Amino acid sequence: MQTLTQRKKVLLLITKSNWGGAQRYVYDLATNLDPERFFVSVALGGEGTLATMLHHAGIPTTTLQTLENRASARVAWEAGRELYSLLKVEQPDVLHLNSSVAGFVGALAGRLARVPKIIFTCHGWTFNEDRPFFERLIFKTIHWLTVLLSHRTIAVSNGVLAQMSWPGAHKKMKVIHPGRSIGAMYERDEAREKICDFFPRLAPTRRAIWIVCIAELHPIKLHHILLEAFARLHETFPTAQLICIGDGVLADELRVRTEAMGLSSSAHFIGHLTEAARYLKAFDICVLASKSESYGYVLHEAGLAGVPVVATDVGGIPDIVTDGKTGLLVPPDDAKALATALHQQLEDRTQATIMASKAKELLATRTVDGMLRATETLYVH
Repeated sequence: MQTLTQRKKVLLLITKSNWGGAQRYVYDLATNLDPERFFVSVALGGEGTLATMLHHAGIPTTTLQTLENRASARVAWEAGRELYSLLKVEQPDVLHLNSSVAGFVGALAGRLARVPKIIFTCHGWTFNEDRPFFERLIFKTIHWLTVLLSHRTIAVSNGVLAQMSWPGAHKKMKVIHPGRSIGAMYERDEAREKICDFFPRLAPTRRAIWIVCIAELHPIKLHHILLEAFARLHETFPTAQLICIGDGVLADELRVRTEAMGLSSSAHFIGHLTEAARYLKAFDICVLASKSESYGYVLHEAGLAGVPVVATDVGGIPDIVTDGKTGLLVPPDDAKALATALHQQLEDRTQATIMASKAKELLATRTVDGMLRATETLYVH
């Protein structure tokens, strides 16, 4: 075994320490990189779920007090100074950046601190969000500079790669799909029983059609379009239940909207469910109505669970779902099309099962180990 001084020191940096796709990615890297070749630590903003899980896994962490998920000159300056000081003390061989704010600040601080290898993983571009044109232009410029300042950039999907088309970017970018391993999943009946134990109000519906959306309650996820689609579907399948898992800034607004639409007895916003992927077999369909999605971890997880999917044809989702072959894709912001696709999956269960089986076969090849080996190659070359 190599000694500590022979192993490469890898410092993973991420802006937020809540739990989402980017945080899962950082956790998988931190806990699975080859310990004989790499010594891993993580720097992050906040003290959320990711920080707790890394602590329990024995991964050294540093909380950056000035790192915020808010783009401003003040945040960049203060976070950059704090990170630069950390880099001078830690002297990592590899600085691996994740998320927008940490990406730009980290790439600049890493260059100033002369870190030998700077890797940036793009989990999505901020310029895809609903913003005025000038703001989107500023954010695209910042992302472009992040790519140029980094030695290599990992795009989590071909969609992410295609969206950064400015000069000099593509030659520094490489697509490495995230790997995913769920472990033991609960079978359908057991999963439903456990969910009903956690959320008793669902108990009367345990024999009904269950449609699940697992996503942060954030504007870009377009839950309001999903509710409109579900209202249309409910006319044909009146016993169907929509179960939305996840928390976010729109929680109260979406519950009010649900009541106003008369869906409070069939559309449920249940909040966080720990290890939600283990319960996916409880559901008849997994749906995602996002306007932008860099990859779509939950669709990957649904594929591994053999659950039929309906999603929007945006970003990296087509890397997971091929329309009509491994699921159904619809345009974003189109409640009618989304309702039609949901109806099709429920109406033709045989075809839905065939597509889900093909998705499972494809996604089983995208392993955490494969992602790790491809990423380690970038660390050392």
